[in-house]
Amino acid sequence: MLGLGNSIVLGGAPSEFTIDSLSDLELWLKFNTGQGAITDGIQWNDQSGNSRHASQTTDAQEGSGFSGGAWTTDANNNDNLDLASTFNLAGEYHIFVVLNLSEESNETFVSSVDNTSFIRFAQGGSATAYRMKNGGTTANITLSSGFGTTKAIAEVSRDGSNGLRVLKNGDSLGTATGTGTFAFQQIGTSSNGLTSAEVHEVVVFSSALSSADATLVRSNIATRCSITL
Repeated sequence: MLGLGNSIVLGGAPSEFTIDSLSDLELWLKFNTGQGAITDGIQWNDQSGNSRHASQTTDAQEGSGFSGGAWTTDANNNDNLDLASTFNLAGEYHIFVVLNLSEESNETFVSSVDNTSFIRFAQGGSATAYRMKNGGTTANITLSSGFGTTKAIAEVSRDGSNGLRVLKNGDSLGTATGTGTFAFQQIGTSSNGLTSAEVHEVVVFSSALSSADATLVRSNIATRCSITL
């Protein structure tokens, strides 16, 4: 377990830094914060100030609920949390998701409700095959390595030139070019979703962060979620 003092060691993030101090923050589902039961379901409250709370009231898609500060899915491969307020990422974006996968086979971790937008590790069951769709425009990347089955930060960004980057704990796994609008409406998905996995935190910006700001966010998340960078 990482102590409070490690907030400086991990990437040099100052202890007073908070994610909501940066502009263009669209969604922040914070580890072990704002998680609980609602009528007929569960909810993870958005800490970004945009009230995009993530909830599910269909039993078969709730997964195993919240455990140890994370949302956990089961083996049905169709669990998801729906955002109360959706948004479209038409240009730059930067997405951080802390995942703990139990296997690598079509692991879709964010998506639109109609699957015209999604981000997926292990496309087709191949650990190094990564696929994402931005409004139906598909980008396939052969990663330098699979994401793996230990808790880590999955990071995806698109810059002003439509350059896509995929990272794990700040290390690049692959790049590509991808255009189109990403409709952000669900954590997980009802089709080809996460299999017996854990989602510990989700942070989304509608801009591509500078290297310095990305390091601050990454280190802040890593400290809270007990991840060594």
